[in-house]
Amino acid sequence: RASPPPRALRRDARGEARVATPRWRRTSAPRGVRHRGGRAARARVAEASAGGDASAPVIVGIGSAGVDYLASIAAFPEPDAKLRTDSFEVQGGGNCGNALTATARLGCRPRILTKLSDDGAGKAIVDEFEADGVDTSAIVIEKGASSPFTYIIVDRLGATRTCIHTPGPAFAENEIDDDAVVALLSGASLAYFDGRLTEVAIKVALQAREMGIPVLVEGERIRDNLETLLKLGDHVCTSAGYPRDATGEETTETAMVKMLAELPNAKTLVTTLGSRGAVMVARVDDVLEETTTTTTTLRELVGSLEAEAKAKETKENGDAESAVPLPAVPATSATVYLEDAGADAATKLGPVRVTFAPAAAMRAEQIADTTGAGDSFIGSFCFGVATGMALPAAMRLGAYVAARKCTALGARPGLPRRDTVPEELFLEAE
Repeated sequence: RASPPPRALRRDARGEARVATPRWRRTSAPRGVRHRGGRAARARVAEASAGGDASAPVIVGIGSAGVDYLASIAAFPEPDAKLRTDSFEVQGGGNCGNALTATARLGCRPRILTKLSDDGAGKAIVDEFEADGVDTSAIVIEKGASSPFTYIIVDRLGATRTCIHTPGPAFAENEIDDDAVVALLSGASLAYFDGRLTEVAIKVALQAREMGIPVLVEGERIRDNLETLLKLGDHVCTSAGYPRDATGEETTETAMVKMLAELPNAKTLVTTLGSRGAVMVARVDDVLEETTTTTTTLRELVGSLEAEAKAKETKENGDAESAVPLPAVPATSATVYLEDAGADAATKLGPVRVTFAPAAAMRAEQIADTTGAGDSFIGSFCFGVATGMALPAAMRLGAYVAARKCTALGARPGLPRRDTVPEELFLEAE
């Protein structure tokens, strides 16, 4: 059964979606901008941190949140065509919002920093976050603007989804002061950035590094100032196409090597490869002098690791008929040097280990929609970093959570809660 839409999102008598605009209590603020909670925002962050499971790690997310209008159709329409939807949903969306919701359902205590408006959509976004246990105290509200929203066409025949996004109000770094940033990050185990709102994100990332908080940055597509933000990341996660777009290289593997070599603080680079799975290149700092390391290419290594992992998948998982199968255990290489991008890049990158984590082997009929699959993987990886899991194990968890997400329409209804995830996926900790 599909989850009902947030309270402020309703349908009229003809069944058409509309956004109800509730009365919004607000405090005065310069230029129509305010923080949720007004003067008590910092106190509310502290109170939220004290609530729930006090041992659960805090993950701070900075980036996008919005409303998704999802229409599932039999096949993508030709120009000028008219057709009916198979189903229609109105849900919360946005990369950061989706990833943090995944962390909340896995048991973390996430906080989000984003900017919305005081319209009905903005109220619904906040309500849905709070229902999932995401702390919204730091959200900045601009009066009279429009909150972000996205039209998403889900093509069942082609197994694709097409997004048409309308951004919300701009977010300038002077809209959040230094004390508020420190309060936001207080007690955090990880700061996650989805690559949007980069002016504010850079300010928060610099403070996180100063406070010794690990930083994870996502690269989905080229954006203003994203290159600067990526250089602040301890961990970097990208879409399949981003390394090629960022470096101009023709192959994903060469682009990954070249990209990571130019990121001085990054310990890992994880790139998702859709239905194949994901690959991680991790720098190695503890190579013993007597250890012999070989030189190879990432392209060759990924091919062999993928074959090794897929062999485990066939042996371990069999042919599950109904439930989402467990992804195979990831395969990890010995310590190597990667020469895909040339000798200079190999030297700058240094010794690495490469991991391939296959996606769960789902049947076509199990997949309802892939919207937000990457967000759910990144949210799970954030959970792994924040809780001290071995990173290959965090990738395997991400593959499972992404598969569960794909069984329902939209980015969030299919996200599992901790008690419905097989315990063995949490057992590998460093």
